[in-house]
Amino acid sequence: IAYTHRVKCLMSETSEYSRGAEEGLEILSKYGFDISQSPTKTVMAKEEMKYKLALRNRSISYLTTLPIQDDSLLALCQQINICAMYSGKLDVMKLLTWKIIQYVLKKGSISSNLAPILGLCALMYVKLDDVKRSNEFATTAQALNPRIRDDKSNYVQSVMVVCYAMCLLQPFRSLTDPFLQSYKDFKLMGEVEMALNGLNGYAQCFFGAGCELGPIFESKLLVVEDYCRNLGRQSSLILFSMFRQFALNLRKPSDSPSKLVGEAFNEEQVLSELEGSAHFQTLRDSSSLRVQLAFVFWNEADMIDLLKILETYPLQDQFVARLHNRLAFTGLAAFAMCHRKDCASYKALGEKCMSRFKFLSKNGSVNARPVYLFLKSMKSPSRDAFVKAIEACAEGKFVNLEAMVNERYAAFLREENDETASNDCITEAYFLYQDWGAHAKALQLSKDHSFLKKLRRKTTRSFAHTVGSNNNTATVSVMSAGSDDPASKKKMTFSFNSTSKQRKLISVKSEKKK
Repeated sequence: IAYTHRVKCLMSETSEYSRGAEEGLEILSKYGFDISQSPTKTVMAKEEMKYKLALRNRSISYLTTLPIQDDSLLALCQQINICAMYSGKLDVMKLLTWKIIQYVLKKGSISSNLAPILGLCALMYVKLDDVKRSNEFATTAQALNPRIRDDKSNYVQSVMVVCYAMCLLQPFRSLTDPFLQSYKDFKLMGEVEMALNGLNGYAQCFFGAGCELGPIFESKLLVVEDYCRNLGRQSSLILFSMFRQFALNLRKPSDSPSKLVGEAFNEEQVLSELEGSAHFQTLRDSSSLRVQLAFVFWNEADMIDLLKILETYPLQDQFVARLHNRLAFTGLAAFAMCHRKDCASYKALGEKCMSRFKFLSKNGSVNARPVYLFLKSMKSPSRDAFVKAIEACAEGKFVNLEAMVNERYAAFLREENDETASNDCITEAYFLYQDWGAHAKALQLSKDHSFLKKLRRKTTRSFAHTVGSNNNTATVSVMSAGSDDPASKKKMTFSFNSTSKQRKLISVKSEKKK
């Protein structure tokens, strides 16, 4: 127990993760866990073979059948695994996990610490892009969670790390509530770092899913900003202030909507006060949000400037949702700008981003498929490519992406001189942006397209924004605001049939023809 506390102190109080892992491994050697600080490929191959022999062709889900008993050694291993992950010692983490599994199989029992250990291992495989193993470990940890509910600390930690791993395949929308609950639980337990990680996961999934922006979401961020301010957590305060400014830029009109400057955050001022890794990470996060704003509000100059920054960052991150949001809009902006002679090199960046979403789509990620099809439509624009992207976004309820694809499709149709169809897509985008809560963007569209000011909506929500809807078909009706004479009204009905995968636009000149 004393050894566990020692490693935990190095991790939580001084953030010396590398030192924590090293000292932890030295302690484990006293208990027969011989793990090298820098394992060779030969050592890794031998240890993997021992691990597989111990399992005897059984899945790791077999561990869920073993009885639960307290084990202080596994508590120590859990802390060492966390240190190994944050210090980038993935081979050490992998070796330790194999040793732990052999240990519990030989002992014939597990402890409540095993669930978060397996969850951390799932995160490790996420970073290694091993979707199959990540899902296997995350599913096993998830199956163990109900059995360890009485151990609040390990239960909540396991739930959160499983959520992080599940981001690889599960819908972001379905993970927002578990992340938010983990933040609340850890906050009550006094686990500040874990609580803030939980809310970061909530915000990233919230943005990635295209959940509705508004005062309720912003009030949650305000609460956590006060929490960070009171505890002196400056880096987290910066992050959540940044998130709130991003939401405000989409909701409220401003002179420079693609710049993070306003009542919640001032990027230029904050960055001028930072240096080293703090500056590097904050610039990554702010640029990831700003490139999305630049794409939404179509600011080409800002997109180019931000691509110059973002191309310097590695296309990897153990936090799936954060990487998803960054690469999605880096890729979209890259394909949007690569047609310019001075930006042709960004095509390669866009293809790198797209290759990740293609890989994840093939492995069953519901979050990746709409982005992949959107990227394809931006790389090689065609009616068929845009329609497929719109269908995927609507089916996955990504109202934010569906709005953007419709707007880009409208621009494509305008270049094809199909003004009527282009206006129909702009109308759809206009109301979808409102569904998302991006009222500043909807206002921009109404200024650029005067006919939108004459339209009013009969239904308040599109199918794409209906959470948990099982309906296969839904409609959004728009009417000209003016005469009350039914004969003078023009109605457009957009219908999406998720069974036939067809999206149709039906023009109706009168109420009788509907």
